[in-house]
Amino acid sequence: PSDHAHEWPPPRRRSLVNLCDGLGVRPIVHGNFRAPLSSEIPEVAAGVRAYLTTELHLAADLGAPLILHGGALVDPRPTESGRWSALQRFLRMLEQALEVASGLGVEVWVENLSHYPRFRPFTYVFTRYADFVTVHSYLPEAQFILDVGHANVNQSPPLRLFREMTGSIKAISVSDNDGTTDSHLGLGRGTLPVRDLTAVIGETGWHGLVVFETRGTRVGEGLRVLATHLAS
Repeated sequence: PSDHAHEWPPPRRRSLVNLCDGLGVRPIVHGNFRAPLSSEIPEVAAGVRAYLTTELHLAADLGAPLILHGGALVDPRPTESGRWSALQRFLRMLEQALEVASGLGVEVWVENLSHYPRFRPFTYVFTRYADFVTVHSYLPEAQFILDVGHANVNQSPPLRLFREMTGSIKAISVSDNDGTTDSHLGLGRGTLPVRDLTAVIGETGWHGLVVFETRGTRVGEGLRVLATHLAS
């Protein structure tokens, strides 16, 4: 299925709801990460708000949470002030989204993207530990899906978030990589500190959804890796 909300007419939405009911599962709407939620152009921001509303209504019709991302800052050499300004714009957009979501009965989960410091034509917004802290401080009701694969790109995964924001982390997305790019490898095939991840999960008693986003590796293999570390 496409990730564009307008390609989900009412019959298709009802069909998915019926299918999920029959299987005893709950869908998740993975919002379009390309949507420029942190754009500094007023006209673009207005368009994004309108588009975001369509994703929220899709999530409401499906009885699903909606995953949002911070978008991107188009700058090959981003400064800290530029990153901060982009994060502030994302915060304002997220605040408005949460207001609409509350009226629709939709959960919104904010997902971190990969951290590319410079020398690319863009850098993603909402990628680092400090970004989680800023969003949590400004919007304490915000909920997160921590993508540990993204968090392993050009930085160390902020596993202390499990201690500091246990109740706010609704899900984790797991994959591995070599620390330089988001390659979605199977667990144990890159540099992700899987043992440290399972240790902090065990220590904090965190419970939530675990999503596997791995290429060329079956989910069962990833489950075995996690189970082995959790048992050790």
